Amino acid sequence: MAILPVILFISLTFFPQSLSAQEQNGEIRGVVIDDGTPINGVNVALQNIQRGTTTDSSGIFLIDNIKPGSYTLVVSTVGYHTHRQLVTIRAGEERRLQIPLKPKIEKLGEVVVTGTMRETFVKDSPVKVSVISPRRLEQGRMSSNIMDLIDQVNGLSTQLNCGVCGTNAIRINGVEGPNTAVLIDGMPVMGALASVYGLNGISPSIIDQVEVIKGPQSTLYGTQALGGVVNIITKDPANTPSLVSDVYAKSTSETNINLAASPKTDRFKSFISGNILRMERFRDKNADLFNDTAKRSRFSFFGKGTLLGSNGSERMNVAAKIYDENRTGGVRAYSDDLRGSNEIYGESIDTRRFELLGNYFPAGLDQNLRISSAITHHHQDSYYGPTPYVATQRIAFGQATWTQPLSELMVLLAGATARYEYYNDNTPATARGPDRRLIPGIFSQAEVTLKTLTLLGGIRLDHHSEHGFVTAPRLSLKYRPGAYTTLRMATGTGFRVVNVFTEDHAALTGSREVVFSENLEPERSHSITVSLEHIFRLDSNPLTLTLDGFYTRFSNKIIPDYDQDPNLIVYENLDGFSVSRGFSVDLDQNFTLFPLSYNASFTLMNVFTKEDSRRQALAYAPKYIGAFGASYNIKAVKLSIGYSGSLVGSKRMPDSYVKGFGRDRWSPAYTTHDIKLTREFANVNNARGLGFEAYLSVENLFNYTQGSPLVGADAPFGPQFDTIYSWGPMVGRTFAAGMRLNLR
Repeated sequence: MAILPVILFISLTFFPQSLSAQEQNGEIRGVVIDDGTPINGVNVALQNIQRGTTTDSSGIFLIDNIKPGSYTLVVSTVGYHTHRQLVTIRAGEERRLQIPLKPKIEKLGEVVVTGTMRETFVKDSPVKVSVISPRRLEQGRMSSNIMDLIDQVNGLSTQLNCGVCGTNAIRINGVEGPNTAVLIDGMPVMGALASVYGLNGISPSIIDQVEVIKGPQSTLYGTQALGGVVNIITKDPANTPSLVSDVYAKSTSETNINLAASPKTDRFKSFISGNILRMERFRDKNADLFNDTAKRSRFSFFGKGTLLGSNGSERMNVAAKIYDENRTGGVRAYSDDLRGSNEIYGESIDTRRFELLGNYFPAGLDQNLRISSAITHHHQDSYYGPTPYVATQRIAFGQATWTQPLSELMVLLAGATARYEYYNDNTPATARGPDRRLIPGIFSQAEVTLKTLTLLGGIRLDHHSEHGFVTAPRLSLKYRPGAYTTLRMATGTGFRVVNVFTEDHAALTGSREVVFSENLEPERSHSITVSLEHIFRLDSNPLTLTLDGFYTRFSNKIIPDYDQDPNLIVYENLDGFSVSRGFSVDLDQNFTLFPLSYNASFTLMNVFTKEDSRRQALAYAPKYIGAFGASYNIKAVKLSIGYSGSLVGSKRMPDSYVKGFGRDRWSPAYTTHDIKLTREFANVNNARGLGFEAYLSVENLFNYTQGSPLVGADAPFGPQFDTIYSWGPMVGRTFAAGMRLNLR
């Protein structure tokens, strides 16, 4: 922890506060709060001269270079009553304000883009979009990557696919990870290869919010969005503090350092963030001779810049990310210089990734036209025991979208896309040369809004060189009979081409032989979802209740069969079909009379395959999952208490049929619980503009672990060795401590 004073020294030395306003003019600096909690994204304007800004993530705003005089300050945002006050500015005065906003009953004011590919409020979107802030994700625990926190989202869970190297994937309503399209700022840049380890490189420190849509979303986001979409919205440089320094350490030996800065001018806003993580300790609490979690050394860099036009509207933004990670797992004696050894077992994965994304809004078109592009390079150099796997995937993506109101009731959105994919590895999949694919597509959707009814319909047409033209229609309906009730219905389709070696870690470990029983056809899906939201007023403590029902049917489903032979993985298209169906409930309440908020969700699901009249639960899909959390602020001592927990039901596990290594066919249900204490020592709105807080957490409070996920661990080079029996936590109770510095 000796590095902490160094970081503080660097932060204070090299990032001084911005210069004061010109002597002849004044400025207004302040913070906007809701019952003591800062509010992000609030519009703050001087009505008389049409000048304004928005609050940052700490609720801070600044309007400088104001001529002396009296002005009407207007503070407004969705979900709160508008605040107006008269402000008088004298020459050279620095006016400081604290502005409390009173919330309205309605609590659906988040802005989302994922459902319709244009900005809209949650309450107005005809497509059901779940919005999660980093603050909610981290209310009970701390992490350096989004994968450790995703189980706080209703219907989402993570599946550990290897008990040695720790690769994992996101499941939506129990459906396998590769069926989930992960977007960065709305762009599909996470290819099949990146989905194995690349998701661990997305730090919560760069995230503004996470938007989730369950069910096929191929009409807007391509035919890979078979089971749902997770859209990572990165931070807006205009709303970030000048400096953030965040450091924590855990009892697992994990240390994380994050530094972020946000240089700004009148027309250019930027945000840069660097993250370093190390976890090097060997831990074998389950006594299987293998490290419980893979050792990791990771560096990531993220930068984003926004250029504004002369009228203050956004004209262009560019973002770049670099991700470099080395992870090793295995027995105690294993190290990187033993890669490929057939005597000492270990798995070593080196990942290098680069992303460049950009959006351009041509001037003079009132931002109706948006041109987006992205390029990514992902390289993996790995050994799974003695088996090498070296792969490279490159993606180039371009898209143009045009939004045009046709009348007061109808909005038309049309677009064209082109996606180029290059993939090469050292497996039989590319024995004849690299796999190259160019997938052009066009899409269109129309949204009609009446008094209480909104109807959205769309269709997409893609062309695949191997499979020809593929269509993906969608239809959504929103009915809002009153201010507090919303009913939504949606149906859509999906299409996906599978790459086994990039998506299924078990195909690479060498513990089982891979068998393709036929030429694999693309997977397809059809889905219908129904959602009901109602806000109970409950005086000034509104409670939001959401009920969801879902049904998705997959055809040509490619499911790895672990049960035919314990030494084989057999891949083939399902002759029958696969189904994910279920029901979920979500509760969310913020109390305004005292500083308490909580959320609780539960999803009951039935995920199965049916072939030749034989029905079987899908491996690793839980029968139910739940997530819950709460936050309470003790103002007198500036202490915030956060709690989060998860509930995971029983899962069907692959059969082993190996004599002497029998395993339970169904895993037990379990819960995990986390608690986090945050103490504020200095508020960023003080005279120095410096905020400081420290936090402590206990993760997996009751120390629940599944035991060893391995079979035949004492003979890892033998035919009976297996790494896929993973269903629960691998790490027990973990203590963590950290500190955060903010400079406005």
